Amino acid sequence: MAASVNFRCRGLRAVRSCRCIGSVAPVAAPAVAPVLKERSVASAATAPRASGAAAIASLLRWKASTDRSQLVAAATAAVTAAAALAATAAACHGHEVRCESASSIQGPKASGVVRCEAVLRQGSDSSIVILNVEKDRPGLLAETTELLKHHKLDIRDAKISTKGDTDKAQHIYTVQDKSSGKGLTSEKLEEIRKALEKLGAVECTAKAWPMYTRAEVARHTTMETGIWVSYKNGVYDITEFVANHPGGKDKIMLAAGKSIEPFWRIYQQHEGRGTAVSQLERMRIGDLADPQPLAEKGDCPYGTDPNDRHPGLIYHNNKPCNAEVPCELMMDNWLTPNPVWFIRHHHPVPIVDPSKYRLTIEGEGAKQVTLTLEDIKSRFLKREVVTTIQCGGNRRSELDKIEKTSGIPWGAGAMSNAKWGGVYLREVLMHCADVNFEGIEWNGVKHVVCYGADDMQASIPIEKALSPFGDVLLAYEMNGEPLPAEHGSPVRLIAPGVVGVRNVKWVDRVRTSREEAEGPWQRGIAYKGFSPMQKDCSGVDVEKILSMQEMPVQSAIMSPKEGSTVELDDIEVKGWAWSGGGRGIVRVDVSIDEGRTWTTAELGEGSTQNPTRAWAWTFWEASVPVPDDLRGKEVQILCRATDSSYSTQPERAAPIWNLRGLNCNCWHHVKVQHSDE
Repeated sequence: MAASVNFRCRGLRAVRSCRCIGSVAPVAAPAVAPVLKERSVASAATAPRASGAAAIASLLRWKASTDRSQLVAAATAAVTAAAALAATAAACHGHEVRCESASSIQGPKASGVVRCEAVLRQGSDSSIVILNVEKDRPGLLAETTELLKHHKLDIRDAKISTKGDTDKAQHIYTVQDKSSGKGLTSEKLEEIRKALEKLGAVECTAKAWPMYTRAEVARHTTMETGIWVSYKNGVYDITEFVANHPGGKDKIMLAAGKSIEPFWRIYQQHEGRGTAVSQLERMRIGDLADPQPLAEKGDCPYGTDPNDRHPGLIYHNNKPCNAEVPCELMMDNWLTPNPVWFIRHHHPVPIVDPSKYRLTIEGEGAKQVTLTLEDIKSRFLKREVVTTIQCGGNRRSELDKIEKTSGIPWGAGAMSNAKWGGVYLREVLMHCADVNFEGIEWNGVKHVVCYGADDMQASIPIEKALSPFGDVLLAYEMNGEPLPAEHGSPVRLIAPGVVGVRNVKWVDRVRTSREEAEGPWQRGIAYKGFSPMQKDCSGVDVEKILSMQEMPVQSAIMSPKEGSTVELDDIEVKGWAWSGGGRGIVRVDVSIDEGRTWTTAELGEGSTQNPTRAWAWTFWEASVPVPDDLRGKEVQILCRATDSSYSTQPERAAPIWNLRGLNCNCWHHVKVQHSDE
């Protein structure tokens, strides 16, 4: 029977990843080895980068017996094709040629087939080392790790999986050569393989990542196909991560089948903090065969952000900017000066020309109307409201000590207080857009959605927006000055007593709606609370979980500072307290003996607010005597606040831990050293 030979070649035009596959009826392996070797040497002479073709002889793994002439003919064709591909891809940095037995080929066509495969590769930034362990044992992971480090390898990721009820296991390491910062050369791979096999009953395979083209990545965009993305030269399967994405499923799905780099240019905190990069690396499945050529990035999208930000702030990110107020500045003024207000952005700061600004009001039960900034200022009475705004993740770093959450590791400074000037949202809706209670009821309106010029949207309940006691503003002034660009110029929403993210900046559209706002900040996991037992969102319909609005009672110690030394007989303690929903602070208690005894603090600025419309924080201070048994020792100061509904703060962080690190309001702790000299 004549030999049947078939070859397919891919990617020749890109000269980056070429695959040649030939198939014949199986024959005896030993008979063809000399021929393969001879052909490989001849090919290498004409194509210097085809030296991997010689590896065919040593990688033959099939077992069968039939006509030698058939195998010789097919093998000759396979080697020639492999060498030709290698010569074509002279720009490639490496390649791999292998032959596989029929038993290793999956699918209905596998029977009676030998497959010879040549894969030409670019230089990779990492390699995979796989250990198939016949009998796993304690200490093998540590031994393997030490061995890899001894050979000057950087371990980027490590996974261990067991096989059923057996003792077998598989260790998979993603490694990088420290000397080159790249994947391993063929010589280094062989060196590592030999070293690892000395550990015992293990079979080691050292190889480069599988290669995928951009076209292959683009075919993986659904849960059924798997959701893949590329980043630089890597390919990543993010299917299981999508539901847990802090920015929401819809946002990350925009990158499905594509490169995430254009998105990360906007959300630069992903690369800035490094945690997203390391998390992504754990989902790596291969290398990108044909990465997009580096294009000129042009102007940075953050190039027009304010350049006069206060150096005293604590910056968690610069692009986008996220910064908190240090404790030394928090209580200098009851109204936080504009330059040291905390900053929370999701995108670049948009540039809006006040003279061209337009605000559109629309929605169910509303007449559509468009207002200029001058219309807003001249057609409505100016109102002023003093309110504190707090980020939902304030004090998240304390929850991170229990178990890592996802989000910015804020201290206690992601909040500030200001006097806002503007017009009541309810007056604009009712007197300009003809919104009324009967129409709201008739049309089933439940939310008011605000849209920002930075592509941000969030909503508040219609009851909050229309309440004569809700004090919701469309603000154009901040502490008596025109609203700064950093904080929403020319117009922003101020929703007192509500989590910071609902106070949308740069508002240019307001819509009454039956449904709450779309997007990750309202319907995604970003601002939703989960049980401490919920470690991811698998199996959870996130949209059905109530979005954050009002926040719980909160307090924190601003003085003395953590780690400072106090010398007097009494410790002078100062801090702030606040509760969402306009609930006033009725008491703050301070303890230095782990809560066995408490000193009631004296309430200062903010304490005279209406207890049902107390939108701003309350300052407090207490003088706590140091008992004899704590003199000269480390002292832990605690504080807890009680609001007008007589809700108080929980004692510990662990019971309120949640996946996103929101609403951390446990007793605040500060450790100081008492000096008795």
